[in-house]
Amino acid sequence: MSYPGGGGGQWQPQNNPYGGGHPQQGGYPQTGPQPQQGGYPQSPPQGFPQQGYPQTGPQGFPQQGFPQQGFEQQPYGYAPMGGEPPKKKRTGLVITAVVAVLLLVGGAVTFFALKKSDPAANAGQDTPAVAAKNLIEQLGSGDVVGIMASLAPAEAALSKDYMDSMTKEMKRLEILKPDADPNKLTGVEFKSENIKFDEAKAEKINDHLTINKLVEGKITVTSDVSKIPLTDKLMDAIGDKVSLTKSTTETWDITAEVQKRGEPIGIASIKVGDKWYPSAFYTIANAILEDEKLKWPQQGFAPQGAASAQEAAKQLVNAALDGDLKTVITLLPPDEAGVLQDLGPLLLEHAGTMKPTGAKLNTLETDVRDVTGGKQVTVKKLSVTAEGETVTIVREGDCYAADVPGQGSQKLCADEITQLMEQQGGGKIPAAAVEVIGRVAASVMKTGVGVVATEVDGKWYVSPVRSYYELALTVFRGFEPKDVDALIELIKK
Repeated sequence: MSYPGGGGGQWQPQNNPYGGGHPQQGGYPQTGPQPQQGGYPQSPPQGFPQQGYPQTGPQGFPQQGFPQQGFEQQPYGYAPMGGEPPKKKRTGLVITAVVAVLLLVGGAVTFFALKKSDPAANAGQDTPAVAAKNLIEQLGSGDVVGIMASLAPAEAALSKDYMDSMTKEMKRLEILKPDADPNKLTGVEFKSENIKFDEAKAEKINDHLTINKLVEGKITVTSDVSKIPLTDKLMDAIGDKVSLTKSTTETWDITAEVQKRGEPIGIASIKVGDKWYPSAFYTIANAILEDEKLKWPQQGFAPQGAASAQEAAKQLVNAALDGDLKTVITLLPPDEAGVLQDLGPLLLEHAGTMKPTGAKLNTLETDVRDVTGGKQVTVKKLSVTAEGETVTIVREGDCYAADVPGQGSQKLCADEITQLMEQQGGGKIPAAAVEVIGRVAASVMKTGVGVVATEVDGKWYVSPVRSYYELALTVFRGFEPKDVDALIELIKK
């Protein structure tokens, strides 16, 4: 199967930038620290997230760790490396249709808003116009199954895989009820009215990307906090903090927004294989380019990949140390990050000259294990030389040994984390917090630190998104139900 990205044909310049701001995604509870991946695009997205337990945002939507979009905060954790990000131009309401797409793609509006959907079963559409129209019109029936299934396969799979795993962990932690099902719609309803595209104004960028122009209609989203399948003890704790008796409704008037901006709203469709799908990633990128008055490159970077998951990780580390942004981008999955490869020359231009770090990778030995959607490559032995000094780190079981010039060999094991924190904290850190932090850190050490690689068309690529997912899940797995009980007590105070 072929994917967009990688140099495509000649791309026509984009005109008519939106005057609006960049949307923020609603979605899944945030879950963990943000990994700083060796030299490849980092997410704030948004952060990814500043993670924790479900947090409620405007109109009752949980704030998602999934990306709030922009060049400075990229879709799904992807962000350009180096250079100064464009200045924000948030001059009005977020683009209505993009908001709707993002609410769905970034976790289907939270773990509780997705009916059963198999991205692999998505047949796509014969034309880009039908693909875009199909996505928006299905909001009218509340058909989340159809909405998710109509997205580009890689985009739908990303959120579904994460939601399935996170729901399992939240049940274990007794945050969600045992019968909570991520494959059933509850808590959020969508309604679309009088949706209309101006097909005559659709822009064919090249053979795999078309920007469809949405000009009329309304999209209404209604949320009801009381329908979230939280456990009774958690609902009781937040009952007096959050209204559980009122639903919240917000309507985005597409027609009024278009009239205010003087331009239609672009919804991107991409071609995967011989079918067309609406794409959140490309929609966001197009909106940002138009807002910043930038043009799509005439030709992108072709994905390169590697022969194995281990080799992909090694090549990416070397490229990062060399300041080679182009190679870093070509080592990202063309199905998940095709938009970055199509934007490659522009990202390179805005990053400016990137000098090598001067560090040299001497040794990188790794362990590999299967994870959802790919293989996790974790460090077994790492040796790097910088400024004439060599640092070596070796992992043995759940212990790490570091050989640092001038400091000799030092070793730390997972079961020593809590004791170390007690010593370093000097009694200033609450005992309960020491226990939790120590347990979570030990969980990360036992699993190992690394990246997730995925296979596309026989080549292996490093996925920043899935790498983050695994780190976030590893952090969550370090928590226990009693930690949630402690949080509940804090809520009650």
